[in-house]
Amino acid sequence: MVPLKFSVQLICVIGALLYGTDELEAVDTSVVRAGQANTLPNVPIWEAIVKEAQIDVVFSPLPTKRKRRSFIEGYLLLDCCHPPMYRDTPEEKATHLFTDPIYFAQAHYVFRKGEVVPIERGEDLKSYRVAGIRGFDYIWQDQFGDRIDGRDHADVLTLLEMNRADVGIITGLQFRFEMAKRDWPLELGGVMASGYLHASVHITRPDLLPKINAAIARMRADGRLDKLLLLSETPISMSTR
Repeated sequence: MVPLKFSVQLICVIGALLYGTDELEAVDTSVVRAGQANTLPNVPIWEAIVKEAQIDVVFSPLPTKRKRRSFIEGYLLLDCCHPPMYRDTPEEKATHLFTDPIYFAQAHYVFRKGEVVPIERGEDLKSYRVAGIRGFDYIWQDQFGDRIDGRDHADVLTLLEMNRADVGIITGLQFRFEMAKRDWPLELGGVMASGYLHASVHITRPDLLPKINAAIARMRADGRLDKLLLLSETPISMSTR
């Protein structure tokens, strides 16, 4: 096993080679910094999991792209919520320890009402302006006719409403959340991708992984997780894993 001190040094070397050394001087691994979830429904879920795990953290509200970089550098030691398939660069594979699944998510296409079209493959998107979130990765993103990024899902819906995009990408949970705040003239289309979302623990703090996994398990067992996910009517069975 690689000694913890050496692991921290190795991660700092990786970060220095990728990004330079200026920001790495501020890294203090004695402070547990956690990336704040970038989508609003996930914020209370992630905060509740950390609280249940009894981990004293400082949350950092960073944009997605900056969060990913900060995790590689070791500035962030915890982050949530994402599928492992979208944390697959060599540097991310070297620094992420993934927790047990938190919940199953489906990313849908979203359209203006009455304008839903079937999208079965990447090449179907070549003629469309696709709205997404800056720093997010999407399958088939290299085949988008044009990618238009917003800061968050509300921006994605606004881009659609204003006809600045033809199709957007949003999870079912996030769409329910946004529709509860405002009756957008939009509707969901087909599923683009699906999978379990996880939290990540930095490789230098493997001691935090069992604490978070135990917290997730307790919250699933007593129903708190379903309530936070607005899934109390249709809870997702983990037997489908």
